[in-house]
Amino acid sequence: MTIRRLLTLSLLFLGFAVCKAQESVFLEAFQYDQRIHDFGTILEKDGKVSHTFTFTNKSNEVVVINDVNAWCGCTTAQFSKEPVRPGKTTRVTLTYNPDHRPGKFSKEAVLMLNGGKYYTRIWVKGNVVGMRHPVTEDHPYAYGEGLYMSHQVLPFPAMKVGEEKTIRLLIANDTQRPMVIEFLRRPDNQVLQMPRRLELKPGERTKVYARYKAVKEYPYRRYINVVPRVNGKELKPLKIVWNSSPKPSNSKHQNP
Repeated sequence: MTIRRLLTLSLLFLGFAVCKAQESVFLEAFQYDQRIHDFGTILEKDGKVSHTFTFTNKSNEVVVINDVNAWCGCTTAQFSKEPVRPGKTTRVTLTYNPDHRPGKFSKEAVLMLNGGKYYTRIWVKGNVVGMRHPVTEDHPYAYGEGLYMSHQVLPFPAMKVGEEKTIRLLIANDTQRPMVIEFLRRPDNQVLQMPRRLELKPGERTKVYARYKAVKEYPYRRYINVVPRVNGKELKPLKIVWNSSPKPSNSKHQNP
């Protein structure tokens, strides 16, 4: 079977699935005990929270839950595919994972019933109070003197003349003392835009942005070292790399 034929069949199948979803009818007679469950305020450090909804089949036909779609890895469902006869009940448990998700949330789950002939919806919502994660989760590179950053290399891609790219850099002071950081450029590239000096309070974490605009084409890979000097002490460098301009070249990488 050719790739073109496989692609055609895949598109036909996708179109059929979409049409089936559009044909689904909301089954009011498959009644939930509550439409929305509000967890209220929860703490990220306490981990996952769950709530079980009860459904009663008040229709005249058997109902089967084929699937529960939440469309988000943070929300999962547990349910039985056993047929629910008229007058009987079943349960669906939704579990929300607040890990790295501070703030308010509202998550919908759609129950597909009887092979997609019917559907119904439920929601969970709440507000997550975030926690302070270990510095190495988002700042895995230790530079010394309590300075941590999210990168040890900032890799800018190949850019055409006039094109500009931005990379975010996370910086943390994992000490109990103030930190003055000077970023020394070697060589002193003037096109790169990023702070040359930062002051961080004890335990403070922040982010900066490094921007570079291509001003000419180069047939080789370019780089500079940005050396952080913390409270007067030079540490190992952060390397900033620009790939060569998008044209063929056999030249090896060089400094600018």
